[in-house]
Amino acid sequence: MISNELEIEPWRTRLLRDGRAQVRDFLQASAAERIRECLEHEVPWEVSQRADLAMEGPPPAPREDGELLRAAYARARDGFEFVFDRYRMVEALRDGRDPGLLLHVVLDFLNSPQFIEFTHELTGDSRIRMVSAMAARYRPGHFLNMHNDSARDEDRAFAYVINLGRGWQADWGGQLQFFGEGGDIVETFVPHWNSLSLFRVPQMHQVTLVSPWARDDRYSIAGWFRR
Repeated sequence: MISNELEIEPWRTRLLRDGRAQVRDFLQASAAERIRECLEHEVPWEVSQRADLAMEGPPPAPREDGELLRAAYARARDGFEFVFDRYRMVEALRDGRDPGLLLHVVLDFLNSPQFIEFTHELTGDSRIRMVSAMAARYRPGHFLNMHNDSARDEDRAFAYVINLGRGWQADWGGQLQFFGEGGDIVETFVPHWNSLSLFRVPQMHQVTLVSPWARDDRYSIAGWFRR
């Protein structure tokens, strides 16, 4: 599933130096295309907002979607907030939902001995033992504002995003941005097709608002390499 042309050492060096890197052409082309097809046509999405609000369910109708977004923007003025569509891959596989869905195979691959060994080689962290995953779809108006990915109940070593939005342009938004100690943006990853964005946790970052004129949704598989 991973590209046979991928050279690990340059990205390992950058991760050790900067704590983040974006690897282009990460998956084999056929694998990227098939996963994208699954995300676009086969996944039963649910809308996701900040967990403590317990607002989840099928994506709303356009009028309701506008109301949902306006409420999320208002809450975002006061702190951490997000709104996007998701499919919780770990929970779905555990509960036996959606048999035959390709994402179950993807999750198994991400936790295979071969991929775990790959995470050790890429990150230099041999303590990584599992990979969590969810599918995400950011439609126009969706966002994930500033946070650092730390969690009390999980030992998250690195966060990752496998980007599967087609022909993504910088002015479409949906960019992964990193912040320095003074609050300045120190680096931005455009979610290029078939790229792997990877960064050490904790690290302050955000996914910027997807623009109304974006010509595709920002599809991805994301999660954490966990110890």
